[in-house]
Amino acid sequence: MLKKRFLSLAPGLALAGLVALTAFLICHVLGRAFAAQSYFFSPILAAILLGILVKNLFPVGGRFDGGIRFGMKTLLRLGIILMGIRLSIVTVAHIGAMAAVLVGICIAAGLLATIRLARKFGVPDSLGVLIAAGTSICGVTAIIATSPVIRAKEEETAYAVGTITLFGILASLAYPYMTELVMHLPVQSAGFFMGSAVHDTSQVLAASLIYDQLWNLTTVSGLSGSDIAITTKLVRNTAMILVIPILAAMHRRKSCGCGPAEKIKILDCIPFFVFGYIGMAVVRSAGDFFWGADSRLWSSAHHIIQNAGMVCVTLAVTCAGLNTDVRRLLRLGYRPFLCGLCAAILVGAVAWGLVVVFAKSLAF
Repeated sequence: MLKKRFLSLAPGLALAGLVALTAFLICHVLGRAFAAQSYFFSPILAAILLGILVKNLFPVGGRFDGGIRFGMKTLLRLGIILMGIRLSIVTVAHIGAMAAVLVGICIAAGLLATIRLARKFGVPDSLGVLIAAGTSICGVTAIIATSPVIRAKEEETAYAVGTITLFGILASLAYPYMTELVMHLPVQSAGFFMGSAVHDTSQVLAASLIYDQLWNLTTVSGLSGSDIAITTKLVRNTAMILVIPILAAMHRRKSCGCGPAEKIKILDCIPFFVFGYIGMAVVRSAGDFFWGADSRLWSSAHHIIQNAGMVCVTLAVTCAGLNTDVRRLLRLGYRPFLCGLCAAILVGAVAWGLVVVFAKSLAF
């Protein structure tokens, strides 16, 4: 059984590893040639773009699908959990408390505006709710969790996933540059912005790690943009527990003549890997307390865990690139496309405005 499982996952994971390694080597060579001791551009960005290129130029499917799906789901969550070792539980709580306010405003604005936009563009109510959930909360995960409770059609779910994937990828590629070169945001504001504005968890990870690799900036307390962005995104993920039942109730009230919807399974709305992330932060705090933050043994141990997390995350975002079929995304109808575009711009604008207005409060 285990051998069969391994054989089904190995081709896709091996391909992702090869693509990621190639991207890192390309960036290293370009960095040596054009910018000594630095990357020409982010290896994570290169891995995503190279993955998309491979997917759309070669027949990547069939035996590769199992490993790619495993990377996008299981490795992504494992990587996030392991990356929790970078922060103390006090820091996670501090970032999370500040993020909760920003996330709450962004979710409310995104949901209300996207549902209204969907009606204006003539997008079906169910599809509008799915696009709103994906844009405002946590991308594909929110869409998959919301779809059954509002009895969305299979093609509506596919449209919503495609729309969110398209604009989430564009945001994850553009925002790391915009935050520094256009918005001129400090590190903490950049982290909160990317964690609030980019759609899917894998896309937030990609955007924030690209930002770290490009600019190599930290806050006064030593936090990176990805530390803040990931924690902020996990606060958004947790909001599914409250928001999806509310969306379901609103949709049922409006569509009361279409028959009973499926019951909401609260367990499906709980992102359990968030607790793993918090648990690793507890481990980091305990290790620093009992062995000392400067202990050579403890320092080596948590660096090994961090590196393992980075490997998992790198493979996961590479798998996301290898799963992006540009031709399928371009076949989306123009109305859901316009709705998704306007929603993405709106949520980004709201997040930008909030981090600018509350810049002093976010500094730490």
